[in-house]
This record gives sequence, C-alpha cells and structure tokens, in this order.
Amino acid sequence: MHWVSPETALETIDIDTMAVYMDDDTREAVHHDIAPCTDAEFVAEYLRRAPDDLIIG
Repeated sequence: MHWVSPETALETIDIDTMAVYMDDDTREAVHHDIAPCTDAEFVAEYLRRAPDDLIIG
C-alpha cells in the first residue's frame, strides 16, 4: 500500500477514473460545496470528508 498526496495521485490517475472509486454521496456533497475548484483541491476535500480511505487499484 502507498499513501500519496492528491497532487501526486493526479499525476498518474485522472480525476474521472478516481471518481469511480469515491463514495457517491461524499463526492456529490464536495462537488456541490466547493466547485469550481482544482482537481487537487477537490480530492483533498473529498479525502477530508470521506468515510473511508480512497483505494484505487
């Protein structure tokens, strides 16, 4: 397992792919509350609110 920053993750995984692995309710709430924002800001806020870690792969 590896823990990386949102910026590092976004260097190899696009936001659309990452969104598939996100909790739907949390993703939608973050979008509603802070969009428009950068992808890194979005992922950071999602991770702050998410009930579980974001695991991709």
